[in-house]
Amino acid sequence: MRVTANVIPITAARRRALADRSDDELMRLARTGDGPAFAVLVERHMSRLTDFCVKMACDRDTGRDLAQEVWVRIWGSRERYAPAGRFESYLFTVARNLCKNLRRDRGRRGQVIVAARDDGEIAAAPSPSTDSVDELLAREQSDRVYRAVADLPPKFREAILLRFAAGLDYAQISDVIGRGESTIRSRVYHGLRRLREVLDGGSA
Repeated sequence: MRVTANVIPITAARRRALADRSDDELMRLARTGDGPAFAVLVERHMSRLTDFCVKMACDRDTGRDLAQEVWVRIWGSRERYAPAGRFESYLFTVARNLCKNLRRDRGRRGQVIVAARDDGEIAAAPSPSTDSVDELLAREQSDRVYRAVADLPPKFREAILLRFAAGLDYAQISDVIGRGESTIRSRVYHGLRRLREVLDGGSA
């Protein structure tokens, strides 16, 4: 099953009403089988979730499939969700576990994980336009950063991605990973330092 924000038709008035609800309120409605409420929840978080999964999986299509699977699992277990104002932590805990399982399974099969751009494309040849050249350089720089993140040790990579791709604060990341905030801050700091070393031409 593919989960999208438009999986259930929603009237404009109902969408506006639901848009003002908190994550926990939407999950309370979803627990009763309210598909439109769940669709609004998906729409609210899908972009960041997909970005996180794509970068953790180092593959666009696999990451998008993982993001879909996260929502399928949350819908399937919605009746067990206990609202406590921590839905984002719950969401990304499910996502992190699925991504870790994927990497473990790949390791068992001896697969090589190759980093891929979010758009799955190689930058196009530059046109004579100055704007196009600037855009190309920006895309190449983004590609370098993305590959450098993919090459980080897992504990640094997931901390960096939860902080900057998922947009979680340190307390939320602590909930997701199950480590103290001081440990999370340390991982983000050392992960960023390694990224700078790589991007500046040094060694990680």
